[in-house]
Amino acid sequence: MRSVGTRLVLAAAALATLSACAELDYDRSVKTFHETHRRAEEGDQGAAARVAYFYRVGIGTERDPEKAVYWYERAGERGWFWLGTMYAEGRDVPRDPDRAAAYYLKATETGDPLPMYSLGCLHAERKVSAPDPVEGYTWLRLAHARGTASGACSRHIECNEWAIKDKPGCRKAQESVLTPEQRAEAERRVADWLAAWSRSKK
Repeated sequence: MRSVGTRLVLAAAALATLSACAELDYDRSVKTFHETHRRAEEGDQGAAARVAYFYRVGIGTERDPEKAVYWYERAGERGWFWLGTMYAEGRDVPRDPDRAAAYYLKATETGDPLPMYSLGCLHAERKVSAPDPVEGYTWLRLAHARGTASGACSRHIECNEWAIKDKPGCRKAQESVLTPEQRAEAERRVADWLAAWSRSKK
């Protein structure tokens, strides 16, 4: 059996090892932040989105929500969904569903199902100042159509649960309050959007 002194020495050694690992991880995070920041300054939108995330959570730098918003803006289409989510949830910024909807709408231009679903939910849950059941259902249906397309749900783990399976229930709730005429109009808009999307990719 080890003596108390031996156990204390081993515990101290373990703590020293953990401390060294934490310092190494911190140094690595700082280096990653600066390298990514450099690429973002050069116009790399993917790097700009990562820099924004680093500022949001404080990886390799101090947390700074204002700089996070700035870099998500610089990230363009890589940042619009995340800006929409920040304003929809009031995360590090004042809650503003209408502003969130505007960012989600811009993000739908990428064909990503998540902003489509998120935008549809804002209408379905009547969180925007002018909720439109047909518009909401259109985006929720488009999220499903795009989500089931090959590879469209590869970027976010929530995509399958939301856009395809409707786990939050927005699509089902919105569908239940539509008249047959409203549903038909939404389906027409879905078909038109998908046709235009297909043409743009040729």
